[in-house]
Amino acid sequence: MTRFTDSPFERMMTQKPEGRKKTSRPPSLPKSHPCYGCGNYGRPCVGFCHRELEKQLKERRDRK
Repeated sequence: MTRFTDSPFERMMTQKPEGRKKTSRPPSLPKSHPCYGCGNYGRPCVGFCHRELEKQLKERRDRK
C-alpha cells in the first residue's frame, strides 16, 4: 500500500490494533462455598455478601 506522506502517524493508523489480553478467570468454587453462584465472585470482596444484602432488602420491601 502506498503512503501519502512520510508521517509515522499515517503508518500507525494503517496498522491493525493488537488484540486485548484475556483476563484470567478465578477458579470455580464447590457448591458448598458461600460465594458459589455469586455474581460478584472474582471481583474484590467488600466484606459483606451481596446476595444476603439483596435478600434482606427484598424481605423489607415485601413487609411494607
